Amino acid sequence: MAEVDQPTTNDTQDQQAVETTDGFHLVIDTLKLNEISTIFGLVDIPITDLARLVQAEGMRFIGFRHEQHAGNAAAISGYMTQKPGICLTVSASGFLKGLTALANATTNCFPMILISGSSEREIVDLQQGD
Repeated sequence: MAEVDQPTTNDTQDQQAVETTDGFHLVIDTLKLNEISTIFGLVDIPITDLARLVQAEGMRFIGFRHEQHAGNAAAISGYMTQKPGICLTVSASGFLKGLTALANATTNCFPMILISGSSEREIVDLQQGD
């Protein structure tokens, strides 16, 4: 009777370590797979860590003082490169300001993606992630 190789505990742990990721890295990996190298936006909690990770991965982050201007830049980038321009904003009012630029891009058929953060305030304050 042939022996069946049983996975060792270390093999199982190594496999789990490879498969574990978070939402930020999924977003970054997706952008890289689609050959997007520049993001426009205005950072604050809860998307500060995403902007840092984007830069650490070698992507370019161009910061603005107003979300609508970042969105307009993303829309123009999308028009010029024919790849979606990415605008990164915070939730609530940041999202609404970016939405104006997204509506303009949609009307003009400019490829653009608006990514906005969202988190519960208590979780961020307790440094449990964003």
